[in-house]
Amino acid sequence: MAGITITKGALAKYAQQLSLSGIPEGKTLIDISSLDGLKADSKRIKVIDGDTFFDVCFKGLLILNFSQRGKEVRKLFDPSIGGPLVSLTHKARLAYALGLIDKTVMNDVVNIHKIRNEFAHSADASFTKTEVIKLVEKLSTADNHKVTARNSYKLYDSASVNCWTSFTEIIKQEVYRQAMLANAKKEANSRTKKSKNNK
Repeated sequence: MAGITITKGALAKYAQQLSLSGIPEGKTLIDISSLDGLKADSKRIKVIDGDTFFDVCFKGLLILNFSQRGKEVRKLFDPSIGGPLVSLTHKARLAYALGLIDKTVMNDVVNIHKIRNEFAHSADASFTKTEVIKLVEKLSTADNHKVTARNSYKLYDSASVNCWTSFTEIIKQEVYRQAMLANAKKEANSRTKKSKNNK
């Protein structure tokens, strides 16, 4: 995964620069020790990256189904102006309201996003923590299972795969539908053109 690597040394250097710029000596700005495991936490990376991927896909699916696609539609997704569709949760709920996904997928995506938020906002979040286990219990894959620290990631991962599988099928159907509509429009325009030429 490409990206910016932040080492403990870089954070310590940055904290030192801040302290030289007027932050009182000895004041803890950031607890670097809590970041030790983040770099190696592949589950954290999968949770955050998977959520981002779902977010991008839902945005595309919704735009495919909007009758308009201009500047005003882009504003719906713009975080700088508080667009109402910035959150993955809102995108999933709208996709459900439009009949693009079923309730199970919507509920799973909403809870997957809540799990993402736990990982994004807490350095010690893990699939062994009570807060995350409670969210995993709300996933469809947890039905008829006792969610524990040992199986919570597996159930989360299964729900993600199920959502992705459903989403892939939805996208295929939507692309086919869009192609059929475009073809029908092209044929209608062709018939109209021929009709005008025959007059």
